[in-house]
Amino acid sequence: MGLCKCPKRKVTNLFCYEHRVNVCLHCMVTNHPKCIVQSYILWLQDSDYDRTCTLCNKDLVIDDCVRLMCYHVFHWNCLDQYARKLPDTTAPAGYVCPTCSEPIFPKSNVISPVAVALREKIASVNWARIGLGLPLVK
Repeated sequence: MGLCKCPKRKVTNLFCYEHRVNVCLHCMVTNHPKCIVQSYILWLQDSDYDRTCTLCNKDLVIDDCVRLMCYHVFHWNCLDQYARKLPDTTAPAGYVCPTCSEPIFPKSNVISPVAVALREKIASVNWARIGLGLPLVK
């Protein structure tokens, strides 16, 4: 556990691997949107991190990114292409993180800066609108 250095001064177990600082959910979205963030305990076990998109193997810095609820980060275009390749009949539960298989869609009762940013990002595409309970865009 550590204290986030932002004005919110929240105690957190999340750790930015790149900047080596504790981060709260707010900072993860605003100040560290492309950083690898996981628990501090995981960083202590293995301080190596890979700052590449696992879908295209290119650096995350070069393009617009999206962070999932599991905190894995992908280029937005890569995640969109990944999801579009799934069959049209895929149920919302079938859209999962390509790295850890956690659901892509945040649960409706989850309110966090990460969930809000993710909902805003994925609401622009029809494959995600179904999973978010929104009407399709024509």
